[in-house]
Amino acid sequence: MATSTIGAKRKRLTPEEEKKRREQDEVVTAAFALSHFMFLRDRIQAGKKKTIIKDDTEETLDLLLRWTSDPPKNLPEATTAVLGRCSKPIRKQLTMSDVKGDQNRLMLSKAQVDKNFMPLFEESDTQLGKEGTKVSVYGPDGKAHEMMFKMWNEKTPVLMSGWNTFVKEYKLSMYCDFLTVLMFRHKVTREICVAIDFTRHPVARQLSERISKIVFKGED
Repeated sequence: MATSTIGAKRKRLTPEEEKKRREQDEVVTAAFALSHFMFLRDRIQAGKKKTIIKDDTEETLDLLLRWTSDPPKNLPEATTAVLGRCSKPIRKQLTMSDVKGDQNRLMLSKAQVDKNFMPLFEESDTQLGKEGTKVSVYGPDGKAHEMMFKMWNEKTPVLMSGWNTFVKEYKLSMYCDFLTVLMFRHKVTREICVAIDFTRHPVARQLSERISKIVFKGED
């Protein structure tokens, strides 16, 4: 008959065995801690947005400096026929939010709009605000598109309510397309109008802050 081990005293470990057991326990504890750390790290990284790699190359900088140093293209005849008093142009790179269908807006710099566009507004005009003002936007071919020019989120001027159609009609793309935006008074009606042209450059990413400041430094 087998001898029962219940109630039997545990065998006393030798000092060498105690040391070995402590070392094994330390290895297990360290492995668990490392595994838990990697789990938390992966969870945190999964929750973060992907880092956007921006274009900071000297080739792009040189290309865009040559573009901004050239005079703007001649406007189409249909636009020049109604062109009255006009502003200095604003230039910008189309970003992802500018061409996303669910956004339907072209975002412009408030500093640029205040400096270049707002002097054209008169006391009798509907002031730029949440409600905005209707404007005719003339495309690169001289065709007029009706849009709203307003403040979005109380701090960003936008062209909307027709911008998606403009993007699709002229097949505009983010990053590679750079706009020249001009505001003017209609020669006959005296209404506020906008003319937009674009230049396509071999640029595949959003510009870095460094390049944007250099290229568009005269805009702000």
